[in-house]
Amino acid sequence: MRARILKPEEWGRVNSPALPALLPYVEPQNIAIVVVEDDGGEIVASVTAMHVTHFEELWIDPKHRGNPGIGRALIRQAYAIPRVRGERFVFGGAENGDDRMDSLCRRLGGHPLPVQFYSMPVGD
Repeated sequence: MRARILKPEEWGRVNSPALPALLPYVEPQNIAIVVVEDDGGEIVASVTAMHVTHFEELWIDPKHRGNPGIGRALIRQAYAIPRVRGERFVFGGAENGDDRMDSLCRRLGGHPLPVQFYSMPVGD
């Protein structure tokens, strides 16, 4: 058995139902697929590492809330970042029960995902 990172031209070898749905939305430079192959070269396990922008901690001073120009300018400039990076989507979040953020994410074209995200440490 050996673990390695696949070259993009090998991605078609991965037998993961989630992978084909994901690939059209992620630029190749922002994704790496790690596999474990048996001694015959058959893929027996895989995981995808993806780099994607995540919008976090949207805040507007309470004195300026309700001014649509401030919100539009903030979001317009924030979206420029993933566009420059060549990304086709961003992640955004709303805490459970935060109807204001849920509404904002939906108005920006967001769709809730049927998953839970976890923060996992890397290294020590």
